[in-house]
Amino acid sequence: MHFLESTSRQLPDAVLVDMDGTLTDTEKLWFQAEIDVMADFGREWKSGDETELIGMNLHDSSHYLVRKLDLDVEPAEFGRILTDRVAQLAAEHGAPWRPGARELLELLSALGIPSVLVTASMRNLAQFTLDQAPAGSLEYCVSGEDVSAGKPDPEPYLRAASLVGADPSRCIAFEDSIPGLTSAISSGAVTYGVPLNIDISHVRGATIIDSLEVVNEEFLHTALARR
Repeated sequence: MHFLESTSRQLPDAVLVDMDGTLTDTEKLWFQAEIDVMADFGREWKSGDETELIGMNLHDSSHYLVRKLDLDVEPAEFGRILTDRVAQLAAEHGAPWRPGARELLELLSALGIPSVLVTASMRNLAQFTLDQAPAGSLEYCVSGEDVSAGKPDPEPYLRAASLVGADPSRCIAFEDSIPGLTSAISSGAVTYGVPLNIDISHVRGATIIDSLEVVNEEFLHTALARR
């Protein structure tokens, strides 16, 4: 009995967390960037069009948009243009934290739990979040440039766990999108979904929480046992 109680209250070896829509409310920046860039190419982009792209890695989303909208540009170049516009908007307006996000990072730092940013975005965009993170948190990052296969492939989360020498099954992950949840679950991490713009309640293998605000020390002590 004492053994079961002790194993059910072990802190995770690491916390692996998505950026856009999970830690920061940058989805609105991506939507505005898509409107601006599409206008430059003579295309209309309206509310709702972005839903299919949420959580998709830049390589796949760029190919999807170039093909769907018949854009006269190489997908890689389109991805660069779009990312540069998001970075410009982030520099102008900042990348606001989602509720409970900064407090979570502060808690992880205080408990000595390594935290890794796992994002499909490019490093130049991730840097805004890394720079404003509390001291001792997000000291590691896996960006879209660091993997050969992005979300929903498990590679980003497997790489994130390896950066801190952790077994993925001893890590917990937080995500807001279907591709992101699929990536984290496939890696073996204990995965929590934090909804924002899309319904993720049907994703098997993920535990859905209302907000990062519920993640306190007690939550972390029992998170692995909720698999």
